[in-house]
Amino acid sequence: MLPFTARRNLLAAAAALTLLSGLPAAASAADAASAEPLKVGTSSTFPPFEFKDSQTGKLVGFEVDLVRAIGAKMGRPVEFLDFSFDALLPAIVSGSIDMGAAGFAKTPERQKRVLFSDTFYHSGLTIIKRKGDTRINGIDDLVGKTISVQLGSISHERAKQIPNAKVVTFDSGAEAILNLTTENSDAVINSRPSTDYMVVQRPSLGEKIERLEPIRKSEMGMVVRKGNTELVEAVNKALAEVKADGTYAALEKKWFGHNDPENLK
Repeated sequence: MLPFTARRNLLAAAAALTLLSGLPAAASAADAASAEPLKVGTSSTFPPFEFKDSQTGKLVGFEVDLVRAIGAKMGRPVEFLDFSFDALLPAIVSGSIDMGAAGFAKTPERQKRVLFSDTFYHSGLTIIKRKGDTRINGIDDLVGKTISVQLGSISHERAKQIPNAKVVTFDSGAEAILNLTTENSDAVINSRPSTDYMVVQRPSLGEKIERLEPIRKSEMGMVVRKGNTELVEAVNKALAEVKADGTYAALEKKWFGHNDPENLK
């Protein structure tokens, strides 16, 4: 039998070895916690910001790529969850998702409900009419007309302000434009960059419709639950890094074919 002192030293060494062997597991658990997936709600009806690839069915788009780049800077994998656009803000408010990324324009009404990130894109609204329709040349010409819009969008909010207008809502801007081309509405109010992208992708659409000058400028941001300043600050920091290292410029060029200096600020 080993002397008492030797046995005591052996037990101490075994205990130390046990503690050391547990350190990697503890570190791994901490790393896993910091790398918890960022649950991001989106609405895949807003090309080129977020939409489903017609060949693969995968979620793609400028904002999709941007959020993934932001997640990489934060050290967190991104898990996208697809919603109808009008269901996104309630999901943020309830806490069922961490963040919303669906081309959200910053408006006073939305800022009462959620917390916005720094601006990631400068956009605007435009009026779309059938080519050759001389009745509509500006916002005042929409009084009393039938207007197609995406449900819950700032286009929807703007259309509701037009006197005596009949506002017809759809799940996407593309469906709103289809309603126009089939002569079931007089005009569409929609996002300018989204409309331009649809025309580039479908040249035949450009033969049927024309876009007027922008009627309203807007700034886009990602949204988080009110009070979640820790997350929005992390997102803002990552967004600044993505702009600084050239990733943002590359993504903007990929999806829009050019860089807008205002977006790179």
